Amino acid sequence: MAITIVNAPAVSRLSSSPPEVATSGTTLSQIAAQDILKWAQAASISAIVPANGTTEMASRSCAMMLLGAAMFTAMSSRVVCGETSSDAIWHNKIPVALSEPAVDIDKDPNLLHRYAENAGTKIHYVTMGSHQKPLMVFVHGFPDFWYSWRNQIQAFSADYQVVALDLRGYDLSDRPEGVENYKFPVLLDDIRAVINAERNGRKAILIGHDWGAALSWLFAGQNPDLIERLVVLSVPHPGAITRELLPWNHPIAQAKASAYATRFFARGKGDNLTAQDLAYWVVDPQVRSRYVEAFAKSSISSMMNYYKANYAFSQLALNLFDPTMKKLTGAVIKCPVLHLHGIEESHALLSTIDLEKSWIENPDNLTVKIVPDVGHFIQHEVPDYLNQTIASWLKDSGS
Repeated sequence: MAITIVNAPAVSRLSSSPPEVATSGTTLSQIAAQDILKWAQAASISAIVPANGTTEMASRSCAMMLLGAAMFTAMSSRVVCGETSSDAIWHNKIPVALSEPAVDIDKDPNLLHRYAENAGTKIHYVTMGSHQKPLMVFVHGFPDFWYSWRNQIQAFSADYQVVALDLRGYDLSDRPEGVENYKFPVLLDDIRAVINAERNGRKAILIGHDWGAALSWLFAGQNPDLIERLVVLSVPHPGAITRELLPWNHPIAQAKASAYATRFFARGKGDNLTAQDLAYWVVDPQVRSRYVEAFAKSSISSMMNYYKANYAFSQLALNLFDPTMKKLTGAVIKCPVLHLHGIEESHALLSTIDLEKSWIENPDNLTVKIVPDVGHFIQHEVPDYLNQTIASWLKDSGS
């Protein structure tokens, strides 16, 4: 596992060249010792380990109690404030206007809109590039839609067939009702439907951000026959995040980092968000208008169902022991993985990244790049750096 940190202050939102990186072998503790120490100090019970002979039932009870206490503490914490109602604020850093290049991809005649179907639910996606070239599939997160990848679509379509989908509930994809329609296995089937619609015997390079990253981790583990390379932005493996919530790791700190999500349903306010609320983080007026338009077509309730189905306290606790989820989160990933993570990302502890190598069949196949001065929205904040980093990694890893 190679962890590198991009040398500050070389990151430039206007530069077309990627910053230099440190030599491989730099440890995560060397990269962000102060951050990890801060989070470790917040986790006052992180040193607790189960005693020998503890029964499985006692372990379950302990884990559920600690997880509950952690989430209660996090939900009681103050939300980051901004111009928008605090109920809508979930990210600690808003990408600056200069990070929003004016890519008017909607008018590109080479951009095609298509649909794939999963058990009667239509999933919208766009594609650009020749089907005779390698397949590259992008999966967005919350709150976003296919347009999040406009800079990547433009950059990679010359050498790849690029596909960017709308997750169910977003923009032009169907919006089925019911929390059960947003559980992990169903969402993974949506990605499978899109890949199968376009792959023509090819394996895909899968790239995901936020929820798209979480889904991409799980999809790659479940479908080694479909994925040849995996790139994830901002979100560690879901199993690693769950593991951080166990009492002998950093449950309080991770629960605080995840508190934005638990507030959505714990206080019942997520369903009342508006399209304008969801687009609060988009600064460029033209881009913001495009986001508000897409979110107005989307289902806020569907977006919240992602969290209710997979992220509620009761569900997280059950996921620790549910056979289906253990199979999903326990699958070994056989392909090379590139994980890009902003140092100012607030929703996942950097220590979690150290845990995710447990899910990689060959830990040497995991490359982690920690990017300073960058928060949650890497593809918006440093699109040129991201594009060149992905292209370079794909070339180096033989794709």
